[in-house]
Amino acid sequence: MNRLISLVILTAVLLLIPLHRLPAPIVEETTPKPGTAPKRRVQSKSLSATKSPPAAESSMSSRSVRVVLTQNTRAAILYLKNYEGKPFSDVRPNEILEQLRQALSTRFSNVSVSESNSTSRSEGLTMLFDLQAQVGSISFTGNTVSVVATFKNSAGRTIQTISASGKSTVPYPAFSNEFSKAVQRAFTDFSQKLAATR
Repeated sequence: MNRLISLVILTAVLLLIPLHRLPAPIVEETTPKPGTAPKRRVQSKSLSATKSPPAAESSMSSRSVRVVLTQNTRAAILYLKNYEGKPFSDVRPNEILEQLRQALSTRFSNVSVSESNSTSRSEGLTMLFDLQAQVGSISFTGNTVSVVATFKNSAGRTIQTISASGKSTVPYPAFSNEFSKAVQRAFTDFSQKLAATR
């Protein structure tokens, strides 16, 4: 009988211990609130103060964009030119810039691609275009195309970054390396993400 009573008491104590600990975090949270309430108001003011100026500066509603090719992009295009015109190769480096222009023209009325890698300030937006590409060499190897577009406003501040990628596999038999499919998939991804930006 004593064992049963002590077992019931032990069970009750074990059940009450977690219940006793549950209110503690609530008490700890409620006590700092009166002291930190003014700070939260100040923080909300500072957040609204910092949000409003960039809202005007960080608009993607510009009518024009100037594309600047990064060193990675220039190196990737040179790499792709090694595959251009080879038998069973559908690699066309110019296709990448054409696809980029098409994707951007759905959003911007004026798209220009800068031949220099200068990121000097200009009217409208500047977009740094970073490209990485890998061409599969034999059947069942992969083709990959990944792009990162970093948009900067006229003050040189980054306002949006879009990353997109596409993959394809060299078929068997390898009558084509199917690289253009990876390009199309990458720019489909890019176009969808660009359309979703505000």
